[in-house]
Amino acid sequence: MKKFLFNFAFIALFLISLNFSVFASKNMEQEADKTIIPLYRMLENKSPLPMNRRLEFISEQFLNKPYLLGALGEGTNGDFDQFPLYRVDSFDCETYVDTVLALALAKDLSSFKSYIRKIRYQDGVVSYTSRNHFTSIDWNLNNQHFGYLEDITNDITLDKKPVAEIATALIEKPNWYQHLPIDNVRLLKNDPNLQKLKWAELKYKGSKLSNQISHIPYLPLNKLFDSKEKANNALFKQIPNGAIIEIVRPNWQLRDKIGTNLNVSHMGFAFWINGVLVFRQASSNFSKTIDVSLIDYLREALKSPTIKGINIQIVKPQEPTK
Repeated sequence: MKKFLFNFAFIALFLISLNFSVFASKNMEQEADKTIIPLYRMLENKSPLPMNRRLEFISEQFLNKPYLLGALGEGTNGDFDQFPLYRVDSFDCETYVDTVLALALAKDLSSFKSYIRKIRYQDGVVSYTSRNHFTSIDWNLNNQHFGYLEDITNDITLDKKPVAEIATALIEKPNWYQHLPIDNVRLLKNDPNLQKLKWAELKYKGSKLSNQISHIPYLPLNKLFDSKEKANNALFKQIPNGAIIEIVRPNWQLRDKIGTNLNVSHMGFAFWINGVLVFRQASSNFSKTIDVSLIDYLREALKSPTIKGINIQIVKPQEPTK
């Protein structure tokens, strides 16, 4: 089975230790500015691009960047996670989508800083507990609320009939917080005692949150492919250029490992490039941001016992704004 199928970033994010030597938040953000400012100059010098082409162009600038799990945090002012608020030197699957989306919606560095906060945090309030940790109930819904995204999964039809099914899971946020390892508290100051205090405080804050039922539509793999694993092109052709693809694992049984089950395990962009539907993603198994054929990727997913389909989000704004 091809390596790119096994992207378990959403498990590993809660289980893996992260090295403090890989970051200094302000420096990372300042270094990112040196890339972002010229990027906007490049865009200004081009003919105006429709949003899907703008997403494609911007995401292409960051291909082959290293994969880094948990690449972002709340910055130097964060109470619990002082990884940078933004960076462009490395990504995980969500932070790649976050960053490209924020860059595409913004017109300049200042508006990018506003968008990255709104995309990553409920109501744009930067804190660990308001971060969009869960794709199906946080990231999707909050970005739909802001008008940035629209779920079109139910609009994909076969013989004029919707083919989507619904994945359902109980997201147990309080229990998830109790399962967070101490290494999720990432402070610039190397102080183990302070880290322990912050860890206890974070768990307490998390214990006050509520469980939530997640319902997310998905296109089943057994509709996207026939019994001989031949792609149903009538369905794939309906995926718009620049769509965000989420890999759906209905009620993914992770409660014993991370404290809750999940519905979504991975995300990236879909682009039609030279007639090929490409899945542009930050991949832990390739250790970088990379393009692969979406059809090939999902054909391999047929062998997975838990991957059952894809959810499709589109970016609603057609022009960047300040």
